[in-house]
Amino acid sequence: MNCRSCQKRIIPFFSLGDMPSVNAFLKKEDLLREKKYDLTVAFCPSCYLAQLVHTVDPEELFAHYLYFSSVSESFLKHCEKTALHFKKKFGLDSDSLVLEIASNDGAQLQYFKKLGIKILGVDPAKNIAKIANQKGIETIADFFNYSFAKKIVEQRKIQADVIFGANVLAHVPEIIDFVKGVAKLLKKTGTASFEFPYIDGLMQNKFDTIYHEHVFYYSLIALQNIFKQADLEIYDLEFTPTQGKSLRVFICHKGKFPVTNAVRQLETAEKDLHYDKLETYNKIKKNAEHIKKKLIQLLTDLKAQEKTVAGYGAAAKGVILLNYFGINTNYLSFIADKSPAKQGLYAPGIHMLVETPEEINKKSPDYVLILAWNIADEVMKQFADYKKKGGKFIIPIPHLQII
Repeated sequence: MNCRSCQKRIIPFFSLGDMPSVNAFLKKEDLLREKKYDLTVAFCPSCYLAQLVHTVDPEELFAHYLYFSSVSESFLKHCEKTALHFKKKFGLDSDSLVLEIASNDGAQLQYFKKLGIKILGVDPAKNIAKIANQKGIETIADFFNYSFAKKIVEQRKIQADVIFGANVLAHVPEIIDFVKGVAKLLKKTGTASFEFPYIDGLMQNKFDTIYHEHVFYYSLIALQNIFKQADLEIYDLEFTPTQGKSLRVFICHKGKFPVTNAVRQLETAEKDLHYDKLETYNKIKKNAEHIKKKLIQLLTDLKAQEKTVAGYGAAAKGVILLNYFGINTNYLSFIADKSPAKQGLYAPGIHMLVETPEEINKKSPDYVLILAWNIADEVMKQFADYKKKGGKFIIPIPHLQII
C-alpha cells in the first residue's frame, strides 16, 4: 500500500481487526447482513502521514449519516464561540462569504448567519443536508473535491473569504484533490481553516478515534507536506477542546500571510517528540491493550459484585471501544444515547439496542460507562439527579476513572 499523499510505501503499526462502520446503526432485520471492514493504521516514513491501510467507499459511509452536530450542547457553544472568533480575526461582514465543508445540520453556519455573514454549506449526507436547508442554512448535498470547487467558481462566480471544516479533513481519501479544491475556491486573500483531533491524542490513549471515517491522523508536519502540493501553506494554528483536543490550522495561498511563531514552535516540538519516526507510533497498540485490560478487569469485578453498568453515548468512539474491547451484554445492562436518530436501533458490531437517556434515571444502574468521554462533563451534568441518588460514572479514556 502506498501513501495517499506522497505515493511512497507505508508501514502498518496498529490493527483493530475487522470493524463495522461506526455510524451504521441497524434495524433488527439487518443484523445478520452487517458489513465489517479491516481497520489497520499505517505510517509513511517519507511524509510522516498516519493513515488507514484500507478505506471504505465514502458514498457508503456518508450518503446517509446518523451523526447530527446539533445534538451536543457543548459543541453548539463551541460553534458560537468559533463564529465570533472568526468574525473578529478575519474582519468578516455582510459582504463576506463563509463556506463550510461537511457542514452537517448547520450547527456552525447558523452562528455565522446570525452575525449577518453570507454562508454556504456542503455536505454529502442527503438526509442531513435536507434538514439544514429546512432550517434556512443553504446546503449543497455533495462531496467536496476539486471538480465541485471548479463548478461552484464557474457557475456561481464566487470564491470564499473563509473556507471552514470541522472534523472533515481526516475523512477524505483523495486528500490532494481535496486541498486543490480548497485552493480553487479560496479568495487570494482568504483563509481556509480546518480543525481535527490532533495526532498526540493517539499517543495519549485516545485510540478510539481510529475508525473508518477517519482515513488520516494528522500531525502538523504531515499536513504541511499535503498543503504544499496545492501551493497552500499553514500560517497560523491554535488548539481547541473539542474531541478531547483538536488542532485548528489556518491556511492561505503561499506567501499571502506571514507564518507565525506558533507554527514554527509546534513543528519543532513534533520533531523533538519524534512524530517523524515509526517507533513513536508503535507504542499506540501497547497503550490501548493496557486500557483494555484495566477496564475489562473493572467490569468483571463489578459483575462479580452483582453491580449493574449501563453505557452512555453511542458515539463513534464508543462503538470502537466496545467492539475492540469485546464489551456487550456480557458486561452492560443496556446502552443509551441522546440522539433520536440512533434510539431504537442496534449499535454496530455489539448489536445492543440503543435506549433513550431517560432509561438511566428509570433503571438506575449502579454505574454509567461514559463512552463519549470527550463530553464527560456535559454527560455528568445531564445526569445530576442520577448522581445525587448514588449513581457513579466510569470514564475509560484517556485514563480509567470512577467518579
